[in-house]
Amino acid sequence: MKNSFGLLFRHLSALCLMVSLCALPAAGLCVTNERTPPAEPLPRVETGMHTGQIRHIAIDNEERFIFSVADDKTLRVWSLRSGKPVLTFRVPIGLTNEGALYSLAFSPDGRTVAVSGQTGQEWEDNYCIYLIDVRSGVIRRRIINLPEAITHMAFSRNGSYLATVFANTAGLRVYGIPDGALVYQGEPYNVPATWVDFAPDGKLVTSSYDGAVRLYDANFRLQVVKQLARNAQPHGVAFSPDGSKVAVGFRDRPTVAVLSGTDLGLLYFPEVTGVAHNLWTVAWSADGRTLYAGGSHADKGRTLIRIWGLAGEPNHKGRGEYIDVATTHAPVMQILPLKDGGLVFAAADPTIGMLDHQGFPIFIKESTLLNFKGSAMDLRVSHRGDVVEFAADKSRQQFSVSQLLLNAGLTAQGLSAPRTQSTEIRIAGGGEAPVTFNGHPMELDRGEILHALALDPKDRFFVLGTSRHLRFYAKSGHAQWTVATQAPVWAVNVSGNSAWVVVALEDGTIRWYDVMRGEEKIALFVHKDLKHWAIWSSLRYFAYSEDAESLLGWHLNRGKSQLADFQPANHFPHLLQPDFFKNFFQ
Repeated sequence: MKNSFGLLFRHLSALCLMVSLCALPAAGLCVTNERTPPAEPLPRVETGMHTGQIRHIAIDNEERFIFSVADDKTLRVWSLRSGKPVLTFRVPIGLTNEGALYSLAFSPDGRTVAVSGQTGQEWEDNYCIYLIDVRSGVIRRRIINLPEAITHMAFSRNGSYLATVFANTAGLRVYGIPDGALVYQGEPYNVPATWVDFAPDGKLVTSSYDGAVRLYDANFRLQVVKQLARNAQPHGVAFSPDGSKVAVGFRDRPTVAVLSGTDLGLLYFPEVTGVAHNLWTVAWSADGRTLYAGGSHADKGRTLIRIWGLAGEPNHKGRGEYIDVATTHAPVMQILPLKDGGLVFAAADPTIGMLDHQGFPIFIKESTLLNFKGSAMDLRVSHRGDVVEFAADKSRQQFSVSQLLLNAGLTAQGLSAPRTQSTEIRIAGGGEAPVTFNGHPMELDRGEILHALALDPKDRFFVLGTSRHLRFYAKSGHAQWTVATQAPVWAVNVSGNSAWVVVALEDGTIRWYDVMRGEEKIALFVHKDLKHWAIWSSLRYFAYSEDAESLLGWHLNRGKSQLADFQPANHFPHLLQPDFFKNFFQ
């Protein structure tokens, strides 16, 4: 398979990208058909690692490669033994969330990777799945007309079916392979479904946030609906290798349940002593004798994977044998067992790692992103907006756009933290609580969460940063503009001259939006090493620090049925314009 991966590059066209970049006017974007992916080159940060939350991973049957998908709109392939990057697949993307990948499944024959998420919705009537042939490096088929974004997928053990569950209400659907025909559509669940798994004999099990685990027979007939604890949110489900048991992890409690694979009857609860947070993803070892679970279970700043011997079954004293092994700093999103007793895991921040059979790390490839989560009050901005200050690795860093300089000791004067309340504008709520303006409810999208807010220095307007959008309101509370962001907004501020809204996103970028129209004008990425950075504008001009020439690149869609091209920005020196940024705020 490794040699076959090289065939992908036959489908890359650097010349096409160069022509597109050179032909486009610097002052505007080309006009595109709204029913096709954008034709203009789109800037993308490239660090050799995901720059968005990893959602799911998969391993080929020969245990040579790890496949991973993330909110950064890429499918990446890694060497399983070294953790080194092998290849990156880029699906068609849009200007905002289109192309974010939430789910991944690898076919048993080792030829096809299915990926989906926020895919196809901008140019189709509904969402789609991309079936990518990993040997030729092409999209072999698109399964279209999906009602919602998919949260999880699984191939049947014989590769004949692809089962999918959805983010909102659609429940379970099953598609035939290779033609992609819909072979089963069940009743809606009316809540988000989170996981699906096949047993060796073709049975299916799903989990959803209505507290239910559902068991289907090999003909996709619903057999059992097991309602678990009241108000519970079962998240991950996994059949044991022989199909006799089903492990269930929970999003809302430090619990794992093991059910019968025949009728979902409760068999036992593995020992969870010392688990203070949630265990939402579960997996079995290849021989079924070991059970794994992960999530937000952590100690001393490190998330932990709990590993139970004897499949987690309590002994005659009612206790179970277990160990906890440390991983990284972020919640564990998925665990996959290896044949030798080791495991591979993915964490949200994003991180990919491999542990041996004793829990010792073989490699841990950690995030390259600055973590702006929880830093809503740390984003400080100068009066005219050209200097920003942010918290990073227990220090405070400043970046001057006018000087193109990153330095902890810039000591620019007049930097202001965001204003969050005044006598005339009072915002309450956020997180799981409803958001109110001066005591009146504010309407956000379903599932949208308020993370940060900032008031204009003169109380003329205010801005909300959420899990999906940047929202700008007049002093009266009336919405003026809303921008869908490429990642959740963790911090937001308004420059002292009221000209700029500055935000820090989960993807590690800081972005400047024009107050009048909500248009993004410039964006900055600072690497976690606090040495390398890249900055770019809506006009596609860019600049970067020394030795950071490959940190920024251009993504070029090739239609909705083909993988995209990508070239580093430094291949186009006519767009390297540091003086543009130095004079931007004058």
